[in-house]
Amino acid sequence: MQAGHKLAAGVKSALNENDAFNQTQAAWRFFNNENCTLDELSQPLLKAAHESSAKECDSFILMLHDWSYLGYNKHTSKEDTYNTFKACIGYDLQSSLAVSDRHGGPLALVAMNLKTKEETLSTYGEKLEDLTHLEELPKRINWLESQNFTKPLVHIVDREGDSSGFFRTFSGDTNWLVRAKGSSNASDGTSKKIKEIAKSLEFTESRTVDYKGTLAKQLIAETEITIIRPAVKGGVEKKGINGKRPPPIKGPPVTARLIVAQVVDNSGKELATWYLLSNMFSISASTLALWYYWRWSIESYFKLMKSAGMQLESWQQTTGIAIARRLLVASMACVCVWQISHAKGPEAGELRRILVRLSGRQMKWKTEYTYNALLAGLWVLLAMQDMLNNYNVDKIKSLLENVFGEKGLE
Repeated sequence: MQAGHKLAAGVKSALNENDAFNQTQAAWRFFNNENCTLDELSQPLLKAAHESSAKECDSFILMLHDWSYLGYNKHTSKEDTYNTFKACIGYDLQSSLAVSDRHGGPLALVAMNLKTKEETLSTYGEKLEDLTHLEELPKRINWLESQNFTKPLVHIVDREGDSSGFFRTFSGDTNWLVRAKGSSNASDGTSKKIKEIAKSLEFTESRTVDYKGTLAKQLIAETEITIIRPAVKGGVEKKGINGKRPPPIKGPPVTARLIVAQVVDNSGKELATWYLLSNMFSISASTLALWYYWRWSIESYFKLMKSAGMQLESWQQTTGIAIARRLLVASMACVCVWQISHAKGPEAGELRRILVRLSGRQMKWKTEYTYNALLAGLWVLLAMQDMLNNYNVDKIKSLLENVFGEKGLE
């Protein structure tokens, strides 16, 4: 499944005996088939997550959670879109991606919601109407925890998860790692802002990292804090009567680790700072900072779906449920690409080089491949395989010689 450019409205046709129109119509009927449920379509992805995590993870499975808005401002045929934010008309995509704790590479999409004007479509069957991100996310996390993975999960969330109500939702058995806002309040004996607590900590050099194409140093500091601030029902995005937020809700204190990861250049100039909160006390602060760094894998997944491979925001399906079904099928193609990228040995390396060559993409210096190049090359390879099933090499050469002469296209 691949759409190579923004004008590719349907599923690209394969080089078999069927006409392209017939293939597009068949895909259209499939994505609009009411008997094809999201739960059924998500099962191969969940199976892939179980199988790949057993091979690619050491002690934990990193579960990345994030949200992305899909913009369809010019798609007037989609009647269930809504004003997601500001001038964006479309849907709200909520995704959970399994990632390896060994190398940070993505493994499989394991849960997904697509919020339309009328309902929230979910792969795990919960009723999710009118829930904010932070009201829905605990339901998704609890469902993931019930899926009997062979290794414990670590749920990683960006700054939107910095909510005392969200932290209080879970028992001590649920592992979480959340990026905090520097302006949030916490207590290290005295209540103050997290960025103020960080100023008193002693940093040690952890590793060298690539920061926007330049090598830099990552410094780590940590301390134990207590989160005592009251919660806002539904998170900051929830509005009550007359557009006002509901009153805050007090709750028990939450003990957590504050890990401050700072990136500096060779002269010591600060380039970036992350404030991380976690309830995992047995894992080193340096490792937790690295796990958060790997959160970028879910951003790469969104990029692969939206602009660098699948052109999601150009799909012409007219309903949210059809878009959701196609999203799951497209995510299966991503799993194939990720498996190729993680494969070991000289033959796997040669396959990646072949796919990059077939893609026609140019790689940056010392970059072996990108996921979007592997995806584009895989489609070309599958098309070639399909063609060779219908035409042998001698027949193809004969056709070229008939048009261009004895030398063909040489």
